[in-house]
Amino acid sequence: MASTPHLRRIGRVVTIVSVAAILFATLLPDSGERVTSHLCLICGSRGGVDVILNVLLFVPLGVGLALLDVPAKRAILMMCVLSVLIETAQLFVIPGRDGTIGDVLTNTLGGTVGFAASRNARIWLRPSPRHATILVVGWAGMWLAIQTISSFAFVPSIPESQYYGQLAPSLGNFAVFPGRVLTASLEGIPIPNTAFDDSRDARLRLLHGATVTATVVAAETTREIAPIVRVADAEKRELVLLAQNGPDLLFAIRSGAEALRLRPPLLALPQVFAKSALERRTIADTLAVSGRYVPREVRMSARTASETHRGRIPLTASLGWTLVLPSQWFIEGTRAEQVVSGIWVACLMLPFGYWAPYAARPPRAQNLAPTRIGFWLAGVAIIYGGLAVAPYAFGLTATPIREWLAALAGILLGAGLAARVAKPVAPRGEDDQIAIR
Repeated sequence: MASTPHLRRIGRVVTIVSVAAILFATLLPDSGERVTSHLCLICGSRGGVDVILNVLLFVPLGVGLALLDVPAKRAILMMCVLSVLIETAQLFVIPGRDGTIGDVLTNTLGGTVGFAASRNARIWLRPSPRHATILVVGWAGMWLAIQTISSFAFVPSIPESQYYGQLAPSLGNFAVFPGRVLTASLEGIPIPNTAFDDSRDARLRLLHGATVTATVVAAETTREIAPIVRVADAEKRELVLLAQNGPDLLFAIRSGAEALRLRPPLLALPQVFAKSALERRTIADTLAVSGRYVPREVRMSARTASETHRGRIPLTASLGWTLVLPSQWFIEGTRAEQVVSGIWVACLMLPFGYWAPYAARPPRAQNLAPTRIGFWLAGVAIIYGGLAVAPYAFGLTATPIREWLAALAGILLGAGLAARVAKPVAPRGEDDQIAIR
């Protein structure tokens, strides 16, 4: 083990870097959504994302204070005071920011979690079989919850209400589409630039994977999202979006992510719109764009007189990482996204693989084989539930083999780390003398 002065030096660095990161992330001006009450706990349409990020933001600070050997009560008070000062500055000084009591609570919670994890590092680094079993069961529950929430977040959630069509609307939080919308339809039914005559029929069509189509005369590219066709309800909730974002086509349907106040899935078909006037002269002026949200995937297309550009994006629970990022991610189904999704699954499986060998170690040697077999069978069932059962229950794409392999890699990596950490520390002797020389 490192000496106490060494730990304190590390704690000092971690604390300074954490405070700098917190101030950078919270004290810059922002143009985000305004909250309606400063006493809310989960605030705004992205409140779920804010809660997660607020907790994670203060975890390193709690770790740093624990390494500095600051008493628990004083550390928690310091983190709470820092959060209160930040929220006060956001409320009265920083443009576009809103201070809320919910941010103070979640920041303090994150710091407390980091402090407790650091102070009790021996328990989760080298747990007893009893503690390891508790950790494995707790992480298994978290794993299943993450996969279930991620699966639910990609399922269309279309409320019953009066629907309103909007063609190239001018809205405060969007750019204005620079071209012209000639026609717009929902599975052959015209989308009006006013209230729908039959909102119930429109809802049923959307729930059954209706294609949203628009014929436009394209213009220059945009710097921000510019709606081409948008459908909203009486409460101004966005139900359908077909939009331009630079040269890309965007498509979205209201899903479970909105109910959870996470970032909504925005699907992108790249390089649909011309980037320059020269390119626009080389393609047909009229462009037919469409999007369709069907079980297991999203289908998008862009068609001119001379060519058709199509895209099919499978929806998997492993894309859950896109729902909690600090900024909006546009899902394109690229290989890079597949790699990140694999890393995401592997990271979620790593703690399970780390603690499982400790939990499978019975107190008596004669019960070793049955205990390990039963434990690993339960582990396989838990992994199968997250990778297969949860996505299937919500109608998503079956988990591809690469993500099963990523889960296996995470488990093996965790088990390897556990074996390395569990090795007894060699007593000082010849090896130490050799190292000194």
